[in-house]
Amino acid sequence: MREPWDYKSNNGYIALPVIRILHSGDTMVAIFFIISGFALSIKSVRSMKGPASFENSHVLSKDLASSVCRRYLRLVLPCAGSFLLVGLFSSAGWFEAVPYNGENETWLKGGMVSPRAPMQESLYKQVVWILDDYYKYAVNVVLFNDPIGYRWETNSHLWTIPMEFRESLYVFLMILGLSSFKRWARVRLVLPLCVGLGLYNGSWQFALFMLGFLLAEVHAKLEDDENCLPLSSPHSTNKSIYERHSRIFQILKITALTIGLYIGSYPIRAPLPHENSGFSLLTSWTPPSHVYTENHGPVYFWAGVGAGMIVASIIFLPAIQRLLCSGICQYLGRISFSLYLVHGPLLQSLGYSLLLATWGVVGIGKLFDPERSPNDPTDIEVENLENWKTVTTWFVFAINTAVTVWMSDIFWRTFDAPSVKFTRWLEKKFV
Repeated sequence: MREPWDYKSNNGYIALPVIRILHSGDTMVAIFFIISGFALSIKSVRSMKGPASFENSHVLSKDLASSVCRRYLRLVLPCAGSFLLVGLFSSAGWFEAVPYNGENETWLKGGMVSPRAPMQESLYKQVVWILDDYYKYAVNVVLFNDPIGYRWETNSHLWTIPMEFRESLYVFLMILGLSSFKRWARVRLVLPLCVGLGLYNGSWQFALFMLGFLLAEVHAKLEDDENCLPLSSPHSTNKSIYERHSRIFQILKITALTIGLYIGSYPIRAPLPHENSGFSLLTSWTPPSHVYTENHGPVYFWAGVGAGMIVASIIFLPAIQRLLCSGICQYLGRISFSLYLVHGPLLQSLGYSLLLATWGVVGIGKLFDPERSPNDPTDIEVENLENWKTVTTWFVFAINTAVTVWMSDIFWRTFDAPSVKFTRWLEKKFV
């Protein structure tokens, strides 16, 4: 799944472009960062649309102050619930289905076992260890931006939260600094420059949040246009260029979305020049700041470019917007942060345990035996075992996904939503 697709060694459908996006965490993170920049700035952008006045400036500064005040607790309080969940799972031994020896490689033939909290002698010691780990994460890593000096072990999936907090403050700072600029200067000069320089220089997180800010400006302008009398109405004889060439612009928007889906499918392991992956040319176009290292490099640049094209094109495609505004999508949006916080621990506990149990029932362990005996399975048996492995893996995936969504709903009601209410209550006590 991390390797580039080719028609020889890695020719499975799951590695194909566009399909890869469904399981590509890097592209999903890039899309999430753009959405975050959009969500954090849209209210302020609407405040900046009106004429410059004391009232508008006061509303904008009040909203920014409230956002800055609540942002830290809004992010780290739900994380505390995730740390507690991992602590309980560790104490119960639910992570021990696949022993973790401090390295990524396991007997699962390249399968990854993420860092996790070590199992302690008692529940009390487990809670103490988790609280200490949480303090180091929430204070040293998130608040003071020190990810190098300490590597937390409780939930490695939370690596985006420090970036989310830092880039959120950048968004608020940019809104404050650009609030007195004319709109054309923000939309046509400063923000595109931030996006371009950020991507080129390797600051892809900053670029994506700034792109979210830029798209909020575009979206707010579209809202205004929809509320105005169309130029093609009976009271007007003029037509805009978009209305005169609507079919051409529709084709361009769909083309941008299609290209974005393809570019966003850039594999985690950058393809070599001689590999027929369809992405070798993109690799040669990658800016020099994105030097390839393990789980880093060109993938973040191209995931950012693809995600930007995807989100930007959707802003101009009402049909897709209506789909994303359906009830099920809105529900998934509400529990998305909670799903992000619990999916890792559930995968490592329930997912691994259930997968290994079902594999044991059908005898798939023979495929991974490091010391193959003389009575190795025949080719027919291997083919049957491979088929059973595929069926059981999808079966466990379906169960694990259903339980994860259910647990995310519980976590949202127990930790996430109360955290929002608590931060607002605490702010009112101080303001």
